[in-house]
Amino acid sequence: MSKKRRLEDDPEVRLRREARLNGGVLPVPFLGQTWQTRGGAYWRRRVGAVVLFLLLLALVGGMATGFTIGIVGDGHNVVRVILAVVYDLTFVAGVRTGLRKVAEAPLDDRKGGPGVHVPSGPLAFVLAPFGTGLVVTLLIAMCGRDFLGERRAREASTQT
Repeated sequence: MSKKRRLEDDPEVRLRREARLNGGVLPVPFLGQTWQTRGGAYWRRRVGAVVLFLLLLALVGGMATGFTIGIVGDGHNVVRVILAVVYDLTFVAGVRTGLRKVAEAPLDDRKGGPGVHVPSGPLAFVLAPFGTGLVVTLLIAMCGRDFLGERRAREASTQT
């Protein structure tokens, strides 16, 4: 039996509510409300976000590549190659999470302000391909005509 969805859980209702709370204009991640005019501040923020994600991709993708090379070793052991393939399949989970984030943008389910979580030690090892998939998906979405959540913010802002 499925759960009944509350009206406040509906993404469109949440978008309209957020727009009303922000004076009729829904802020977009990284861009704030600059998406309305697409002036200099908009382009600086948009290019800055893409550069940040490129650097993040280099870091996390480099870690995932290094870990994969370490797992495979000389490539003569079938078990090690299979483990490397299974390890790299977590990339798919990262892509799925990224697609969900793109679809939900500009809504953010995090409580409180934005936070940075840096995995360390064994956790970084496990999350490297996942993070690579997530960053690649978000980076591709950032390079479209509209930035992440910009189209939905525009629609929600005009409905208020």
